Amino acid sequence: MDKIRIGFIITILGLLFLSYGCKNEEIPANKETPATTNKIKTSNIQSKDFQRVVGWIDDENVLLQLRKDRKIIFESLNVFTGKRHQIYETANVISEVIISPNRDRFLIYSAKSKDMAVLDIISMSGSLMSSKEVKPQNIEFSWNQDDQDKMFMTTFDTDWNYQVFQWDISSGNVAKLNTHSPFISWYSDNLFVSNQKATPQQDRGDLFLEDARDKSVKNLIVADIYQFAVSANTLLTTEPSKDEKSMIYNFRTIGFQSYYKYEAPRVYDELGTFFPFYDLNVEQESFLTFEPYESKKLTNHGGEFKLIKIDPKAKSAKTILELVNNEPILTSPNGEYCLYGYLFDQIIDLKTRDMTYLTQRRDKMY
Repeated sequence: MDKIRIGFIITILGLLFLSYGCKNEEIPANKETPATTNKIKTSNIQSKDFQRVVGWIDDENVLLQLRKDRKIIFESLNVFTGKRHQIYETANVISEVIISPNRDRFLIYSAKSKDMAVLDIISMSGSLMSSKEVKPQNIEFSWNQDDQDKMFMTTFDTDWNYQVFQWDISSGNVAKLNTHSPFISWYSDNLFVSNQKATPQQDRGDLFLEDARDKSVKNLIVADIYQFAVSANTLLTTEPSKDEKSMIYNFRTIGFQSYYKYEAPRVYDELGTFFPFYDLNVEQESFLTFEPYESKKLTNHGGEFKLIKIDPKAKSAKTILELVNNEPILTSPNGEYCLYGYLFDQIIDLKTRDMTYLTQRRDKMY
């Protein structure tokens, strides 16, 4: 969903810059029942203050983005007890917030004014670790999983022209990266993979391995893929099938060898193949995604998908929920729960299949 995802980010960032100005319950212990169980608790956050849940801090806490008294407040929320703790606040206009791969810090990309934006790295304890001023622009970020002080920044203009930069957070140095694709992700502390297409709007491209230190290194990994994702020890490529009525999720080792393929119906729209939201859990090596019931042209009706969980190591898949909407998802580090929705304001218990709102439900989204 490269072009859709990028278009969504560009739209949201553009609008933002233009608008500047459960508690553990004790139960009797026995051989068949665990001593404790967790239940998700709906917090008492006022709907007028809530903006979104950014993501998981750990297995129990999430990062909240709130708005109070013309300031943006970041807090941790324990999803089981409802307890909250303020981490950081800013008066800037927020464009993007991203939690680091090891979840001990987060990036805030915000506007100080119509002519100046700032990149702030904040620790989960609330201290400012790094800050860099930049020109306001549409940026997509890719954090290095092996080195938290490295990040790719891909900028786009209204004509789809792009530039890729490597930001060394500790030194503050930003250097242009020599690559022929805006669709990139770190693969190690210095290596990265890129999906190179004839044009950014095309469905398919070829996946290459490159070295950020040496522009002469460029090795073809897989030809003719839709998109890809990288976790700590898994490379996932999404590929076309022979009859084009389905697409294939191909799970590969860090050496790029395929070890499990899962075939799902392919849906499409006016722009081509449509890719449902998914999440590749780094710690648990599980894959969660929405699957259409059949291959067809996508409509605007809700409930066209089922939520499935794939275990590539066990070579198995199971359905979590039926007749649900395709919306963003993000599993907890232990793989037991899943944030769901465009604001991540719902949690799905992947074992019980219960869905709970983290905040008081609102009739309107602002």
